[in-house]
Amino acid sequence: MSGKTAIIVGAGIGGLTAARALQRAGWHVAVYEQAPAIEPVGAGVGIAPNAVKALDHLGLGEGLRDSGQRQHALEIRLRKGRRVTHIPAERFESRYGAPFYALHRAELHRLLMAGLDPAALHTGHRALQITSDAGAATVTFQASHGTRSETADLVVAADGVGSVLRTALFPDYPGPRYAGYTVWRGIVPADRAEALGMPPVLSETWGRGARFGCAAINDGQIYWFACESVPEHAAPKHDLDALAARFSGWHEPIPALFAATPPDTLLRHDVYYLHARLPGFVRGRVAFLGDAAHAVTPDIGQGACLAIEDAVTLAATIEDAGIDAGLRAYDTLRRPRTERMARTSGRLGHILQTRNPAAALVRDTAASALPGPLLIRAAGAAFAWTPPMGATS
Repeated sequence: MSGKTAIIVGAGIGGLTAARALQRAGWHVAVYEQAPAIEPVGAGVGIAPNAVKALDHLGLGEGLRDSGQRQHALEIRLRKGRRVTHIPAERFESRYGAPFYALHRAELHRLLMAGLDPAALHTGHRALQITSDAGAATVTFQASHGTRSETADLVVAADGVGSVLRTALFPDYPGPRYAGYTVWRGIVPADRAEALGMPPVLSETWGRGARFGCAAINDGQIYWFACESVPEHAAPKHDLDALAARFSGWHEPIPALFAATPPDTLLRHDVYYLHARLPGFVRGRVAFLGDAAHAVTPDIGQGACLAIEDAVTLAATIEDAGIDAGLRAYDTLRRPRTERMARTSGRLGHILQTRNPAAALVRDTAASALPGPLLIRAAGAAFAWTPPMGATS
């Protein structure tokens, strides 16, 4: 496979993982990112056992273990603090062969970029158009110095939920749909987090039309997120105090986390996902992965994990079967799995974000009644994935 060239459009988690995986298989890769620079911004990200196994497959497992925070348990609480589910991480590890980790998204970016040639990363390049035939694909970019076109044996479209390349190759596809809620995210720095004494437990708390989750991450920091059901384009005021007031009365450490969060770390994004199935993840010599192919809601914590899986699978199938047969195998392997995950995530988000008191009571009662082993088995659809075997294994 030496001498083959790949263009990666998008330097997010999926794009960078694809670059690492293809480079490891002997490809010459070039990554194009529309942002003017790769900045250490963002919030936290969870790496579930399936994605841990994918990173192990790429030789990045040691780096993840050094930089990430292993989670000791997963739990669900109600807004007044009653714990309805608590599962020690060892149960997941023994069943699925890998632990949970959480870390700052920028730290994961650093891990993925560490082995890439800096000259292979091109920032300030916005994809405008793409063409593909049987032997190559060409992307046209808008850059500071004008437009430019680049051609390669393979193009990996990792340009997110609003993918320009997806629109170009699937012009009749309806595009993203609003999930009905927005997500706020924040980081508590280590010097403020220490006083809270929060254990490394991935925790989520349910209310009506609102949820709050948190996890201890790398370097003593704490990551948290808050989901609110709001109309599309509502654009609530970007104010940490106002957000804290809307979660007033929720159990500790939620109020303390709001109080300890520097306002300049606060982020907010409306949640969009791909409700309609994409007709295919491959068009000619173009492979779609991550949110560009199957954007899911964050309700099962698998968005980044599935993108990592995509990248590992793409490199392995091409290495095993050649470009064209490998792309067909990638499409065959990835579409059924990601479509199942998307359906599961969408249904779960509808249940978890309900404002209906009766529906919320049924939800909370069901969570209390489900024994730990049943929940572990239910998670198996995501966690039981293992990387395809290839020559770089």
